Amino acid sequence: MNKKLLQVYIYAIVAMLFWSLAFIWVKQVYGFYKPITVVILRLVLASIFLNIASKLFFPAQKIRKEDYWRFLLLAFFEPFCYFMGESFGMMYVTATLASVIVALIPLVTPLFAWFFIKEKVTPYEIAGLIVSFFGVLMLVMQDFQLSGKFIGYILMFVAVIGGTNYGIALRTLTDKYNSITIVKTQTLIGAFLFLPFFLRFEYSHFISVPFHLQPVLLLILLAIFPSSIAFILLTITVKNIGVVRANIFTNLIPVFTALLSFFILRERFSLFKVSAILVVIFGLFVSQMHRINFKRFKNEKFKSIT
Repeated sequence: MNKKLLQVYIYAIVAMLFWSLAFIWVKQVYGFYKPITVVILRLVLASIFLNIASKLFFPAQKIRKEDYWRFLLLAFFEPFCYFMGESFGMMYVTATLASVIVALIPLVTPLFAWFFIKEKVTPYEIAGLIVSFFGVLMLVMQDFQLSGKFIGYILMFVAVIGGTNYGIALRTLTDKYNSITIVKTQTLIGAFLFLPFFLRFEYSHFISVPFHLQPVLLLILLAIFPSSIAFILLTITVKNIGVVRANIFTNLIPVFTALLSFFILRERFSLFKVSAILVVIFGLFVSQMHRINFKRFKNEKFKSIT
């Protein structure tokens, strides 16, 4: 396998691992702060981290005026729509149902990617998407409950639309800017999008919470790993293998979450869950066969890993 492709795959897997850890860390922080507060604090801390990292390690890039609206759209889809939909949607539906709905993102992505940016989809990718989604269903089936309020479904589908269109909006920028410039800009804009909602609904609660070191440390971890590094790695992945193939890796999130729950929270791990994880991984393998098996792959050029 080409070393650069392997590197891109590792980046994608590490990004999904960081987002899986985020579920555990966020659950702990929710014991102190409300959802919008957690998001905006993550974004503010991530902006500080990204600006420092950018000045130390990356050349400065100026955003072109014609791309202002693209960055605004990028931040609107994610973090704004995705986190708004997911954070509030999970208040009205079960966690397992929410994970199934979010797993629709890679299934919906090919249609949007073809319509908006004319990204081609191979039969391998379609087959891999279906197999991987079936694996996610298996993974949550034992705890699955088709229950919840209608508003919860609507909000979770807002998250799906946000996550799907984020990748498409991201793809239009990856040839012009490096990954840290994109993530740094979307994070800063995202913080401003959340600010009015934070001031209106959660500021009074935020200032009433006494200082605790634990949530501060967790927020720093959330800012650095899921909110910064994971998005940078995803940007590199989208740049090199496209939106559809990159989004398939999001089905690894419930797999990593299950594994982390087993090792950290000591949750039960049945043979059925092991089978489900293998099905998800097999689906991912099938979706990437187009790049792995064909002879022309050896001559395929990869873009800069930045």
